Amino acid sequence: MNNDKGQERISVLSVDVEDWFHILDSSAVPSIERWSYLESRVERNVEKLLSLLDSFSVKGTFFWLGWAAERHKDLVRKCSEAGHEIASHGYGHVLAYKVGKECFKEDIERGKKILEDIVGQRVLGCRSAGFGVTKDVRWVFNTIAEVGYEYDSSVFPASRGHGGMPDSQLGPYVIETQNGLLIEIPMSAVEVFGFRLSFFGGGYLRLSPKWLIRWGIDRLHAAGTPLIVYVHPREIDPDHPRLPLNPIRRFKCYVNLKSTMLKLRWLCRQYKFCTMRDLVDSFRDG
Repeated sequence: MNNDKGQERISVLSVDVEDWFHILDSSAVPSIERWSYLESRVERNVEKLLSLLDSFSVKGTFFWLGWAAERHKDLVRKCSEAGHEIASHGYGHVLAYKVGKECFKEDIERGKKILEDIVGQRVLGCRSAGFGVTKDVRWVFNTIAEVGYEYDSSVFPASRGHGGMPDSQLGPYVIETQNGLLIEIPMSAVEVFGFRLSFFGGGYLRLSPKWLIRWGIDRLHAAGTPLIVYVHPREIDPDHPRLPLNPIRRFKCYVNLKSTMLKLRWLCRQYKFCTMRDLVDSFRDG
């Protein structure tokens, strides 16, 4: 068991609900017009995640892609009825810096409406595809607030393949937008000799050994910064179909898939988790 002090810190386990073919920035990825013809593995994988979280009485935040939510409405409701927060991952998995303001606004607005119609309550949180917010598209925050979201979790506070904002604050902060205040919950990262490193989600989580993840979490907690974990359903599914990606992307997307569930089970056993909405409320109260 991890130390008691770490147990008392706020941590969030989040799931970006998308399918195995929702990979960004590759010509090998089928266009949205073809998605409906591909095998969907969302249901079986989300069910596994729900079972895991239930076994540890963990409540998380599920950032649903609107396209997937339309096709799995009962599963969205099941997530909500189990006590998990439903938040938005947009609709068509678009990168903000590629599609521009109008397309991005339409995408996150459509995703929000679909989810609200399904669960019958407001959706407060947004996470853009690929954490694709960079210093050149800071208009994203104005757009997210304009659409009616109260918090965002799109910032990766380090350099990465799909952008990243290395100059971002570490830990939650408030952004004053043209459309009101927006609370930003960036991904977790730790600074080591001037470099920012993350071990807490996606390929970073799959590549990192548990001792390194634990060390990083201890650093976060010592700094008073919440732990944000994120996974995709395809990452707990080692047998899912593969896209013909280039060697680097293939490594990033498919390495160590068998380790994901083991690490999630370990994290649920070691740390206490809440929803992103709970974290936002705590940040406001603080």
